[in-house]
Amino acid sequence: MTHSLTRRRLLSVASFAGIGSAVGACSQQGPSEPFSAARPAAIGQFAHGIASGDPLQDRVILWTRVTPQNQNGGPVALNWEMSTTPDFSADLAASGTITTSAARDWTAKVDAGGLKPGTLYYYRFVYGEAVSPIGQTKTLASGALAQVRFAVVSCANWQHGYFNAYDHIARQDGFDAVLHLGDYFYEYGAPKDLDNSSGNMGRLHEPRHEIISLSDYRIRHAQYRTDTSLQAMSAKFPLVTIWDDHESSNDSWQGGAENHTPETEGSWETRKQAAMRAYYEWMPVRNPAPQKAKETLLRALDFGDLLTLVTVETRLTARAEPLIIENHIDDILEDGGVETFKSEVLGDPTREMYGQMQEDFIIGKLSESKERGQAWRVIANQVIMGRLLTPDLEPYIDESTLAAVELQWPGVRDMVSLSKYNFPVYPDSWDGYPAARERFYSRLKQEDVRDIFVLTGDAHEYWVNTLTTKDKDQIGVEFVTTSVSSETLTAYMGDSAQDYALLLTQANEDARYYNAMHNGYTDITFMKDNARVRMISVSNVTTQDYNAAEVAAFTVRPDKGRLSVSAPKGLNLKQRALFNGLG
Repeated sequence: MTHSLTRRRLLSVASFAGIGSAVGACSQQGPSEPFSAARPAAIGQFAHGIASGDPLQDRVILWTRVTPQNQNGGPVALNWEMSTTPDFSADLAASGTITTSAARDWTAKVDAGGLKPGTLYYYRFVYGEAVSPIGQTKTLASGALAQVRFAVVSCANWQHGYFNAYDHIARQDGFDAVLHLGDYFYEYGAPKDLDNSSGNMGRLHEPRHEIISLSDYRIRHAQYRTDTSLQAMSAKFPLVTIWDDHESSNDSWQGGAENHTPETEGSWETRKQAAMRAYYEWMPVRNPAPQKAKETLLRALDFGDLLTLVTVETRLTARAEPLIIENHIDDILEDGGVETFKSEVLGDPTREMYGQMQEDFIIGKLSESKERGQAWRVIANQVIMGRLLTPDLEPYIDESTLAAVELQWPGVRDMVSLSKYNFPVYPDSWDGYPAARERFYSRLKQEDVRDIFVLTGDAHEYWVNTLTTKDKDQIGVEFVTTSVSSETLTAYMGDSAQDYALLLTQANEDARYYNAMHNGYTDITFMKDNARVRMISVSNVTTQDYNAAEVAAFTVRPDKGRLSVSAPKGLNLKQRALFNGLG
């Protein structure tokens, strides 16, 4: 999200005096508990830990990486075992042998089958005399189900801080799965100036350069897998993961990426294939069928009679190149240029996000879920789907601010002058593909599916959005989770982020709640007649000692074929007024 970050640099020095008095200050987080994320790391032949993922009713993916004594030797065999008891005293529920080698970076992935639905299992790997840590996982339930609980995470940047959110999740009981919505790692190199917060924490990327080759991507995966909080979370719960852009390169799309320069970094296709190969090696995800492209990271998971979870891919399959709106300023400022740009450029119907194949899959699975009478239809999604347009920033930014920012960002005046035209806040989100979004909504309406529950990452902030068509017909709701460690708006704006959040909420009818102050995760429990959404923050990511607290909470209920969000907790009077549409 490069261009949103340049906007944040502007906002960090903008004057928002008066916004707080106009719409109120953000609420403070409530009571918190102290924790320490300092945990023992996995060692020896299993130094990268273990993980499970992509659970089904009768099977689950088990993952590990072995560090053989002879890294230049040939293939090695690992034994794997599953049991219903943590000491493996019961008869093994499943077991087998898997071979790995340098060709797959010594990673091992098993699709363990023959399991029972809705059952907690323990698993381990054995290599010679070495035994891996013991993990636990759970298969999907079948039949009647009272509830399903997810931890929802996104955006973990090693160099921005510790993964305390992962640590807090690992301390909980009762999650059926962890949904990772992308930016599992970042492709950037280490900063040239090591005298900064990242250097002081000692968390610098390996390799130190931006990752491009298969070897680079493997090394970066390996580094992130040494994080003890990530290891603890992965060993405790099954993961359902999707990639966003940074697993390949910033602002990636079907034909390239903002952070890829073919002249100096070679073929985008080669880089993309390397990124995907390393991802499938290092992540506990089920490989696509042999006839399917690697980009097809699509799943539909049924949690009993309660919900269907559909994971989507919004980067590499079909996405058109994201727009940089400031590059079109000359055309926009011509007579009639604003509407022409919105209809013919921004609204170009050929600008795809899902693509036909993926859209057919998603619509089909959601329609089947409704026909079966499931209570919830959930989409695990990368970038914000709700409508979020810029307010006019000119009243809040003076000439001295513009002059200062212009030294670093020559296009700052263009951005400010365009803000009054209500262009997308995040052009690489669904707002940058409005025709594709409207087609998707239209197809949902044709299937009488108007109650999608969208879970989104990417933005490093919490949002609650109503999803509506251009004609204001409600299609669903969206909950955006904040980042695990990647910088939030406070890194750019400090306390002014509170006021900007309120300004943006006030300016957007579909935005019900916005909080850009905290790192953390989202805790969601789905039941038959309601879902409870809790936004959990960690107090800091600069040390492994942290507090955790509930920032806000909401209840979602099915209501005549649609979803209603109510019972907000943790909001002050002004936030509550904006939540209720009274701002």
